[in-house]
Amino acid sequence: MPLFVKSKGLSPLKIAKTMLPALSLDFFSKSSSAALPTTLRCADSHLGLHKKVIGFSFPLCATININGCASFILVTVLFVTGSQGFIFSPFELLGLTLLSIIGAFGNAAVPMGCFFVASAFLAIMGMPLHIMGLIVPVYALIDMLETAIKVWSDICITAVVDSHSDIQFLR
Repeated sequence: MPLFVKSKGLSPLKIAKTMLPALSLDFFSKSSSAALPTTLRCADSHLGLHKKVIGFSFPLCATININGCASFILVTVLFVTGSQGFIFSPFELLGLTLLSIIGAFGNAAVPMGCFFVASAFLAIMGMPLHIMGLIVPVYALIDMLETAIKVWSDICITAVVDSHSDIQFLR
C-alpha cells in the first residue's frame, strides 16, 4: 500500500501519522466496524478528506475489504489439512480460495471472527479441530495485525480516490 499511495503522489508517512489514532484503535479493538466512527473522524478532521468520499468509501470498505480474513482462512485450512496429510489438487485449491473469500464476506466484524469461520470449514471437512489449539495463542496478535492492515488499506484507497476525484462538486 505505501508504494501504491506514493505512486499516486501522496505521502504514506503523512497518512499513517494523521490516522494513527484510528489505526491504534483498530489494532487494539480487533474490529474495523467498532472503530469506524474514529476512522471517519480522523479522515475528516486530521487527513482532510471530503465527507462525501469518506462517508461512502469507509463503510463500503469495512464491509467488503476482507483480504486478511480470507488469507487467514485459506492458510489455516491448508495448515491443518496439511498436518493431516491431505493434499489439494490445483482445482481444489482454486475452489478453497473462492470459498475462503466467500467465508470472509460472511464473517462478522468481531474479534476472532475469522478463526471461527476457519474452524467451521475444518469441521465440515471432517478435520480434527484440536489442531486449532496451536493457533489460538498467537491468534490475538494475528487478528490485531489483520484488522490494522485492513483499515490501513481502506485509508490508502480512500485517500487516493479523494485526491484523484475530478468531480468538482465534491470539493
